[in-house]
Amino acid sequence: MTEDPSTRTVGGFDRAGRTWVLALFGVGGVAVGAILPPLARWAAELPWVPFEGPIRLLGSFDDAWLVWGRPVLGLAAGLAFAAWVVVSSAVLEIGPGQIQVRRRGQVERVIERGTVAAVYPRGAKVVIETESGRKVLEDDVEGDKAAIRGAFVDQGYPWEGPLK
Repeated sequence: MTEDPSTRTVGGFDRAGRTWVLALFGVGGVAVGAILPPLARWAAELPWVPFEGPIRLLGSFDDAWLVWGRPVLGLAAGLAFAAWVVVSSAVLEIGPGQIQVRRRGQVERVIERGTVAAVYPRGAKVVIETESGRKVLEDDVEGDKAAIRGAFVDQGYPWEGPLK
């Protein structure tokens, strides 16, 4: 897409959103790393739990270095997963002639204006349909829902949904 001043960019995580996702997954990773062995030992005692062998193995990770090592490994895994979530989030560049869907900084899909018959929200997702009802996009788009709606409406796309 050329640098058209009327092009609007929506989606992706803002700074506060990235911080929230990193903190949430980081804390979750630490918690899982800290409580996994005691939880596995407890679960291995239940007669109805499958995979008793692997669960007992998880419960046996109690060396001295693992007392702090498990939470650190959990933190690293949680932050890595959070980073993946943030960079995999869809960013839409909405112009008068086309919509570009970007992930990881690369254009994943280009949707020409002439093919768009309807744009509407479905939960956290934005759905773009053709005249025949084919969904050319149904994806989570992070950000303010009113700003997302406004970007489509300002470019003249047929928004069908709440006016919020």
